[in-house]
Amino acid sequence: MKHRPPLRETLAHAARLRCPNCGRGQLFSGWFRMRPECPSCGLFYFREEGYFLGAMFLNFIASSLLIIGIYGVLLLLPLAALTDVSTNRQVVLWILFGGMLCLALMRHSYSLWLAMDYWFSPWPPGPPPEV
Repeated sequence: MKHRPPLRETLAHAARLRCPNCGRGQLFSGWFRMRPECPSCGLFYFREEGYFLGAMFLNFIASSLLIIGIYGVLLLLPLAALTDVSTNRQVVLWILFGGMLCLALMRHSYSLWLAMDYWFSPWPPGPPPEV
């Protein structure tokens, strides 16, 4: 069992989308493609089937809170540009904005989920044990 790394260090690695173990390896090889393991230290990222389901919930909650907050601020500001748009178009614009926001936050929610799990119970580099 590894010792728990400092929380500040773990969060810094998550913010930079880096391996929670070494902080050097990138988590993603493309915009939406996550690496199975760290190219630097070999830490395996996928601990079990459905491991990142919690990250999807984290992404949904963060996106929802941001959308509600932005919508609330816009309700308080009398913007003439938005009052001229029909309700149907406003709904479509909000749906598009919500989808794009979820996609934009996806990488960071996966990184935060992995980093927090690693901080709570660090595991050694290498592939997971076979079941």
